[in-house]
Amino acid sequence: MTRRHLGKKPFDMSARVPMQLGRESISSSTVAMSELIKNGYDADAESVLLEFYLRDKPALSTLVLRDDGNGMDIDTIYEHWLKIGTDFKSGIELSLNKQRVLTGAKGLGRLGLDRLSKKVILYTKKKGSSSVIQLIVDWRKYEGTNASISEIQHDIYEQDLPLSGKYGDIFTSKEESGTYMVLVGLKDNWTSEFVEDLKEELRLLISPYRKANDFSITLYRNINNTEYSTELIDAQELLKAASWEIKAKVDSSNRVTLNFKNNATQEEVRQLPTPWGNWISKQGDKPLFGPLEFEFHYMVKKKEFLSKVDMTHRNWERFMALNRGVRIYRDDFRVRPYGEPTGKGDWLDIGFRKSQSPGGIKQGGWRIGPSQIIGAVSISKTTNSILNDQANREGIVENEAYLQLRTFVLKVISAFETIATKSAQGDDETDLSQELEKVVKAKDSELEKAISEIKAFTKKTQKRKKKTPPAQLVNQKLRDLDRAKLAHQKALDEYYLHLNKERKKLESQKDTLSNLASLGVLTVSFGHEIRTHSALALTNAKLLTKIVRNAEKTGKKIDYEQLVGLTSRMVVGAEYVDTFSKLAINNIKPDKRLRNKICVPTVFRRIFSMMSATFNKMGITWEFKFIKIKEEDFNIRSFEIDWESIAINLITNSTWALENTPREHRKLEVVFERLGGTRLRLSFMDSGCGLEAGQEDTIFLPMHSRKVDMRGNSTGTGMGLAIIKGQVEEHMTSGTVFAKQYSDLGGAGFYIEALKDQ
Repeated sequence: MTRRHLGKKPFDMSARVPMQLGRESISSSTVAMSELIKNGYDADAESVLLEFYLRDKPALSTLVLRDDGNGMDIDTIYEHWLKIGTDFKSGIELSLNKQRVLTGAKGLGRLGLDRLSKKVILYTKKKGSSSVIQLIVDWRKYEGTNASISEIQHDIYEQDLPLSGKYGDIFTSKEESGTYMVLVGLKDNWTSEFVEDLKEELRLLISPYRKANDFSITLYRNINNTEYSTELIDAQELLKAASWEIKAKVDSSNRVTLNFKNNATQEEVRQLPTPWGNWISKQGDKPLFGPLEFEFHYMVKKKEFLSKVDMTHRNWERFMALNRGVRIYRDDFRVRPYGEPTGKGDWLDIGFRKSQSPGGIKQGGWRIGPSQIIGAVSISKTTNSILNDQANREGIVENEAYLQLRTFVLKVISAFETIATKSAQGDDETDLSQELEKVVKAKDSELEKAISEIKAFTKKTQKRKKKTPPAQLVNQKLRDLDRAKLAHQKALDEYYLHLNKERKKLESQKDTLSNLASLGVLTVSFGHEIRTHSALALTNAKLLTKIVRNAEKTGKKIDYEQLVGLTSRMVVGAEYVDTFSKLAINNIKPDKRLRNKICVPTVFRRIFSMMSATFNKMGITWEFKFIKIKEEDFNIRSFEIDWESIAINLITNSTWALENTPREHRKLEVVFERLGGTRLRLSFMDSGCGLEAGQEDTIFLPMHSRKVDMRGNSTGTGMGLAIIKGQVEEHMTSGTVFAKQYSDLGGAGFYIEALKDQ
C-alpha cells in the first residue's frame, strides 16, 4: 500500500469561538464585571472606577471602566491581550510592583467584555510613556460569519498626551498609567435594581476580611445626563451588625485556633492552638490543604445591631438575601459560585442542615440558617495550589483537599452552634419550680381577697354608731373564710396530684422513647451480624434440602456427618438471631422500666458476647478488669435496659473509632472499680482515634455527632451519648458521666460513676 504526503495543516478556529467563550460561557454580567476588575487588581491598580452612563435604551447606554494599574504597551497588546488563553500569567505568582498574588491565569477574563457590550474602545499606557495605545474591538464581527478567528482584524492606534474623550480625561501626563475602557452599546438593561444588585455583589467581591486596604472599587451612575450617585463599595462596615464573630485558622504548623465573640455581651471563647490530628478525627496528622483562615458572622435582625450600620429592616433583608452564605476568597478575590443562596453556591448544605433541625437556638441540635451567616474562607494561591480553579472559573476542582476543607468549615460552624445554644439557654431562667410558685401565688391571691373582704366588712361595721353588727353576719363571713381556705387547699392538692401524675406519665413516656431509641441503635449495631448469620442459616438450609433430595433421586447413601455440620451451622445462625430477637423484644417489656439491683458486669458480658462476631471480624480484643471490687458486687440500682443501651452505644462508637487503627492494636478495655465508700466507677476505653479537642463536653449534646463522610456531612444520629447521659444522670443515684480525649489505651475514654446498691 502506497502513502503520499499531502502536507501539514494546523487546527483552525472559527471566529464564533470567542463568542462562545465570552457571552455563552460567562454566566452573568456580574461575573464578567468581576473578571475585568480582577485584571485591574493583577495589574497593581489601587482603584477601579465603574461609570454608568445610562439611557432609556440599553443600546444607547455606555459603561466606562478605568483602573490606575500598570497598563500595557503595544507588545503586550499584540502578544498577550489579543491572544486568547495566553499563558502570560502562567508560572508568575506575584504582580510586578505590589507583589500581589495573581488572581487570573486562564487568559479568558477579557472575553467578559463581549458579555457586557457590543463594542469596546480600550486605552492603555505604561508609566513614563508619552503616548497612549488605543484598541477598538467590535464584537459583532464575530457573529454570522464562517471566517477563521485570525481573519477578524481590529484597529489599533497610537495617540499623544494629553488625551480626553466624551466622558472626561483619559490620560494627561507621562506619570500616569493604567487602562481605560469604554463599553459601547450595553447588552443588559441596567435598571436601578440591577445596578443595586451589582453594588451588593461587588461589596463582597473583595474579601471584607482582607488585611491590606490598598484596593478600592467606586461606582458612579449618570442617568439621562443627570448625575445620580457616586459610591465607594465596601462591605466591612456592614459586619458590625453581627451578633457573633467567629474566627478560625489553620497555620503553617498544622495547628487549629478558634475564637468566638458575642457582640452583645462582649464575651469571648478561645481555643488555644491545637494540633490538627487532635482537633478532628480520622483526617490525618495534617490537612491536605495549606494554611488558611475562616471567618464568619452570625447575623440576626436586631435593632441594637442595625443601628450600628444605619440600616433599615427592609435593607437588611435585601442585603442578607444577596450576600448570605460562606464564600471562598483566593488572595482577597472571590471564587464563584461559593456563597450563592442556591445550588452549588450552598456548598456547605447550610439550608439542608437547617431543614433537618429547624428548631430555635435554645433547643438542642440547633442549626444556623442560610440567611443568618456571612462568611469567608481565605486561601492563597501560593500556599493552597491544590485548591485550584476549574477551567470555566466556576468553582474549585472537588479533589480530596477540597472535601477536607468542607469538613473543616462545617466542624467550625458546628462548634459555634454548640456555644451559641449554651449562651442562649443561659438567658432562660424559667423552670418548673418558678411556674409552680406562680400558680400558688395565684391561689393565694384568692384567699387574700377573701381576707380583705372580711377586713373591709369589719371596718365598716365598726363605724356604725347606733348598733353593733349582728353576730350571725360576722359568723357567716367567718364560715365563708373557712370554706375559701378549704377550697384553696383542695385546689392545691388536686393540682399537685395532677402534676405528679403528669410528671410520672411524661417520665414513663420519656423512658419508653429512650428505650426505643436504644433499640434503634442496637438494631443498627447488630444489623450486619444478624444479616450475616441469617444468610448463613438460609444457605445451609438450602444446601441441606438439596442433599436430601439428591439422595432420594439417586438412591445414594446420605453423609450424616455432612448433615450434622450443616445443621450445626444453621443452629449457630438461628441462635444468634434468636438471641438478638429476645433482647429486642425484652427491651419493650414493662418490667424493663422498673429499677432493680443490676449486676453491671453481667450485662456487659452478655452484650460483648453478642458482639463477638464483629470483634472477631475486625480483630478487636477485649478485657474486663476489676479494681477493689468483685464482679458480683458491682451492683447499681438502675434499669437493666439502660446498661444494655450504654454498652451498645459505647461499643458502636469504639468500633467506628478503631477503623483506622492497625488491626493488631485494636483493643477494648472495661474497668469496674470501687472509688471509696459506696461510689463505683465504670471506665470504657479503646485504642482508637480518640476524641477531638474540646469535645469532652459537647459530645454528650443531642444531635452532636463526630461521624462524618468525606464531604463533612454527619452520618451519625448524634443521640447515642446524649441518651447515655440522660440514663445515667436521671436513673442512677448520684450518677455522673464524663469523657476524656485520650485514655490509658490511647483512644477515647468514657467514665460512669454511681452509688453501689446496698
